This record gives sequence, structure tokens and C-alpha cells, in this order.
Amino acid sequence: MMTSSDKKTTEIDDVTQLLDKVPLTRVEKEGSKKICCVTGATSMVGSHLVRRLLRTGHTVHAPVRSLDDSKINFLKAMPGANERLKFFKVTSLTDSGAYDKSISGCEVVHHVASPFFMVGSKKKIEEKLFAPAIYGTENILTSCSKTKTVKKVILTGTVLTAASDFRRSLEIPNWTVSEDDRDSTTSQNDFPYVHSKVLQEQRAEKMAASQNQWELVTLLIGGTFGPMCSAHGSGINAMFLKYVRMGLFFPACPPVGFPMQDVRDVALMHSLAMYSKKSKGRYIVPQRLVRFYEFCHVLRSDDRTKWKLLPLFEMPTFFFKWLFGKLSPILGIDKAIPERMWGTNIKFDIKKIHRDFDLENQGYKPLHIRESMVDMDLSFQKFKISSFSKSLDRY
Repeated sequence: MMTSSDKKTTEIDDVTQLLDKVPLTRVEKEGSKKICCVTGATSMVGSHLVRRLLRTGHTVHAPVRSLDDSKINFLKAMPGANERLKFFKVTSLTDSGAYDKSISGCEVVHHVASPFFMVGSKKKIEEKLFAPAIYGTENILTSCSKTKTVKKVILTGTVLTAASDFRRSLEIPNWTVSEDDRDSTTSQNDFPYVHSKVLQEQRAEKMAASQNQWELVTLLIGGTFGPMCSAHGSGINAMFLKYVRMGLFFPACPPVGFPMQDVRDVALMHSLAMYSKKSKGRYIVPQRLVRFYEFCHVLRSDDRTKWKLLPLFEMPTFFFKWLFGKLSPILGIDKAIPERMWGTNIKFDIKKIHRDFDLENQGYKPLHIRESMVDMDLSFQKFKISSFSKSLDRY
């Protein structure tokens, strides 16, 4: 049972206004209410999705590794959680049948859970990255096929499986990435995180093609930022903001860019994917390439987030490559990033998702990167999240 003090921890009025900034669309308000399973419910994307589904009126099944209040109280505090949020204790994605109970009775399964880290020993990468991505997805989809009520599976993927080497944009003016593009440049030793997602997609698509009970929808997202639902301040997204807040990129930041969109928009796309009768296959969600300097600089746009040690300029390329080679293991960032994230003029073809999800008629307007970063920082302030990142312990 949630106490009033527990609810005050995360359900602060100023923060909930940020969390719920993207209004419910017409189809979400008028559409039928469903029973949905969300794997990775405690993650940044997963928690925002749980919140949106509860706002819409759906019943949500949340399989979690721990039922300890310190891990899930922020989910329990969400509006509608007492009536429509059910928790299921699970062991591991790689354990066969572990998710059977949580998926039972569901019409839609959102498979968000997937480990994210970039560096480690070969054994750790195999056990903690590839096994959950590939065999974990296989187990989830096997459970979906056991449950005859499941009609749609929505997989959270990454746009880097369409293109993970942006140097092509230096040779091709206005290079545009679409759902038809497939990465073939990564391996277990070169950008292993992206390669794990490539293999995950391949396995999911093969299993989807072998049956006709459920449709597979894969949403290709970029770097995801926005206000936090929990006060834990964990995850790769939070780690980057911590680095910015503590002045790690002062006075100069890396001269690279990465695809990015707001987490609240990602939750909306997951929700609309449930309703669209046309949704099938891969979709690039609305996003754009953001230079790291802009990622940091937008915090100057609001008096409440004008941190003193924000970067003043991009560091020279030759110096960055040398420096990153030294620091990447400490920061927990893949050494492939300096080479691959060099592009500056990349576009993403989002016509398919606009058409199939009927975004224009739903009144969709993407949140600007400025809102993503300012609102994220404000949630840090409200939750009193420390700017220190554990990945800097060795440093």
C-alpha cells in the first residue's frame, strides 16, 4: 500500500505536468481499452509508456525483477495504478517461460526490456548483452504465441540498426535513412550494442513470419531524453545529463552528433502503434540528428537550468579522437562512437509512420530538444538527483 509520503516522492505537481505534457490523442481517448504487458517497466522508456497507458485507461501488466518498494513505488504512485497496474515477479529474460504469467490475458505486448551498455569483457558482453537481446526476445515471443489473446507485439528497437555509421553523410548530401536500410557494419567486437539489436530484430522478424497469430511492429528510436518518472536517476540517459551537469564537457564538448527524440513522444508512438490497423514492420519514429553541443547548450535557454560549466565550443576533431581513446573505457562509452558518429547532415524518412499512425490527424507535434533537456533537468532538481555518476568511480 502506497503511503502519502511515497506518492509525494515522485507525484509532485510540477513534475507530473512535465511527464504528461504530451496530451492524449483522439484515438487514445475514443479507442477500446486493452490489457497490455510492458517489459522493462522500470526503465525510462518503459515507465513513460506505463504512465501513458494508465492515463489512457488501459490495464498494464508489469513483469519486474524485484517487488521491493524502493524499485517500483514510483510506478505504484502513477494515476490509475491502484486499479489497473499489476506486477509480476520474474527472474530473467533468458529463462524460458519466465514471462508466461505476465503476458497471459494480454492483447498487446510492448517488449521494451533490453540491456544497454557499451563496454565490457567478451564474456560479459555475451552474457549481459547478446543473450538477453536475442534469447530473451525469443522467450518473450514464445510466451506471446502461447497466449492466444496476444494480437500485436511492439518491439522497442534503435534507429542505429538502420544506419550506425554516419560518415556516409560526409559523402552523400542530405543522406536520408529509411526503414528499408539495414546495418551491416557492426559485429560483436565493433559497436556490440547495435549488433545485439540487429540480431534481436532478425530473430523477432523470423519468429513473426513463422506464425499468423500476432503482428510484429518495431519502433526504431534514437537517444531518448526527457523528464524522469522515478527519482532513481539511473540509466544511460541520466548518465549523460549527469556528465553535463558536473562540467565534464567544459569548456569543450565532443564534435559528434546522435539521433534523438523525446521520451514522451516515444511513449505516444508505442500507444498509437496499438491502435493503428496498418501498423506492421519497422518504423523510424520522428527524430533528428542533434550535435552534442546543442544537446548541452539548450540548457542555457531557461533561467532554471543555466549551469555554469556548460561547454562553450566543440573541441578539435584530432584532439577529441585522442582524448576519447583514453577516456571511453572510464566513461562506459563504446570506442566506435568517435568514428561512427561523425555525420552532420543526416535526415530520417518518417513518411511511413506519419501515414500509418495518422499523426497529422492525431494532432501530433514533436517536442523540441530544448523541452527534452530542460524538463529532464527540472525533474533532476525536483527529485534531488545527484549529478555524480557511478561510471566515474574509477576516475
